[in-house]
Amino acid sequence: MTTTTAQLDAVITAVNKVPEENFTAYRGGYRQEISTALVDAVFSIQAKYDSDTPGRGVRNRVQVFRSVNPDAVNNLSALVDIGVDQVADIMGSGRTGSRPKAEAVLEAASRYVAVGVTSADDFRGLDPATAKRTYTGVHGLGYVTFEYFAMLLGIPGVKTDVMIKRFIAEALSTAGLENVDARTAHHLVEQAHAATGLGKDLTYFEHAIWLSESKPSDD
Repeated sequence: MTTTTAQLDAVITAVNKVPEENFTAYRGGYRQEISTALVDAVFSIQAKYDSDTPGRGVRNRVQVFRSVNPDAVNNLSALVDIGVDQVADIMGSGRTGSRPKAEAVLEAASRYVAVGVTSADDFRGLDPATAKRTYTGVHGLGYVTFEYFAMLLGIPGVKTDVMIKRFIAEALSTAGLENVDARTAHHLVEQAHAATGLGKDLTYFEHAIWLSESKPSDD
């Protein structure tokens, strides 16, 4: 996709207003925990991630999942064996694409196992196109959360969710420019990272932007 110098300048101007501490705030994902990463990615869809209330928010529930299922955190076959009901008991009854998120998690896990992926190392060794196709082939799962899933496993990227799109929209609007689609917003974040060098890598940079747009909530 094509971006303009004016668009990039507008985004860089907005990035320069992001608090410096945001660029070191990324918590690192789950590089060696493919099941944890998958659960986190799917249940984060249109959900509040952080909460100060125990048992609320995606991250808190993911930590419970990890503690209850230590043998499954990096084993998708073991995740499949846990079953939909037990995943939902911990992570909640959220839905995506009109189906329970727990069902989507288990279907994705099964699809990866079918192509020989059970661990995080297996995923990183898989052809990227196959990795993406396997995830997005599940009803209710798309390319945005696939990228987030990969990011949690240590592959730098940009999750172009509502926070990132809002940041880009506001940056462009402030400069008197029209908004862009999600793919162009994704590209502008990549370009702004390359131009500024802020953050340890693209994921740290993206998280800094996300953090600047997020607001604590117990929803």
